[in-house]
Amino acid sequence: MKNQRVRISEKGQSLMELGLMMVFMLILLAGVVDLGRMMYEYLTMRDAVQEGAGYGTIYPGYCNEIAARVKDNLPDANYTVAVTVDGLSCSAAYSADAAAALTYHLPSHACSGKILTITLDHSFEVTMPMLGTFVDPEGDGVPMHVVIEDRIVRPECQ
Repeated sequence: MKNQRVRISEKGQSLMELGLMMVFMLILLAGVVDLGRMMYEYLTMRDAVQEGAGYGTIYPGYCNEIAARVKDNLPDANYTVAVTVDGLSCSAAYSADAAAALTYHLPSHACSGKILTITLDHSFEVTMPMLGTFVDPEGDGVPMHVVIEDRIVRPECQ
């Protein structure tokens, strides 16, 4: 009689354990999915910036086209692209080159051997509400930043 009484009182124990563990496992799974999405987003950003850098090393004067090339490889328009040549903004480096080359015959900024830098910034939105409180407490997204530096191939410096 005593063994039967113990079994009756433990009848819902496994169901309760399953319920508690399922909550934990689903939160863990949702976190893994969000981290996978974040990694995919970062790799997409990196590939887009590499595409822009490859184009920019050959055509460093086409500043808007470099930024457009980067943005064409991204899923939406919520990204900030900045293109610089040796610390100057791309448009300033190129316009300074055109004026200097024609007027004063000064060395060019956007020419071979100079460093082209492309930066890309984005805020990644965490979709899991409970995970978002730990990773992104302000709710403005997780900042993601990609920087690629490459040497300009052409035109030759004067």
